[in-house]
Amino acid sequence: MDSKGKSQAVMNTGPDAKGFAKIDMLLEATGGLSLSQVCAVTGLEGSTIQNWVKRGWVEHPIGKRYEEVHIARILIINALKECIKLEHIALLMSYVNGKSQDGSEAIIKESTLYNYLCEALKQSSQTDDHSRSGVESVINNVIKDYSDPNPDSRIRIRKALTLMIFACVCTDVKRRVEAMMGQILTELDNPKPYIPPLPKLAPEKPPEPVRVEEPPVEVLEDIIETRKTVSQALREWDISSVERIIIDHDEDARNNVPVEDDDKKQSNKPWYVRKNQK
Repeated sequence: MDSKGKSQAVMNTGPDAKGFAKIDMLLEATGGLSLSQVCAVTGLEGSTIQNWVKRGWVEHPIGKRYEEVHIARILIINALKECIKLEHIALLMSYVNGKSQDGSEAIIKESTLYNYLCEALKQSSQTDDHSRSGVESVINNVIKDYSDPNPDSRIRIRKALTLMIFACVCTDVKRRVEAMMGQILTELDNPKPYIPPLPKLAPEKPPEPVRVEEPPVEVLEDIIETRKTVSQALREWDISSVERIIIDHDEDARNNVPVEDDDKKQSNKPWYVRKNQK
């Protein structure tokens, strides 16, 4: 087998992927696709494909029929164009398969390269390691049956596929972001009717303190007046705190705490009682 036949055999080597399989069936049945058929397969406008041909990024069709090499290149460009500049995609393909139009410098069929890309994306989606080393591990598994016509062919293919996978992932993330942003913009244009919040339930009132005996009204007036004169010291107190003091003194008086003399008995009475007695 000559070198050209060997290269052709190598380029036909690839995974049993379905990335290009259906298109192969169409090509076998038709002998090549028309521009309108290519548009139907790829979802691209005819003017876009013709522009790529004009710029040299896709080879000229043969008798207005697009064959395997044309469609594979179109599919690869279409997969990467949202993340990588078209000029850079052309350079990437030259890095893999050279610049010659006859394919003499090619190290892999572009349809096989597209199949590798589809299979690597499929396997990457089934793993949790999306780092570069994780992606390269997947690629090594995908291209394990590839035979190198040149010493650095496998290295170049692995680098190119790694870049392609990350570009495809970025494109997918970008589309997800755009879809989410579209939902937010829709909500801004059509805001939902305002629904007032439910009224808050009134908090339960704490139980009122048990009062043994209410002090005279004039005594409370004195207490209020005292709070005014010493507001700095009593600002954090509330009326219940003052009432608590009164109650404590009043309980001592009602319980008849024993005392040794009249002065002590007198001191056990609430202060407001002693004040009234005076």
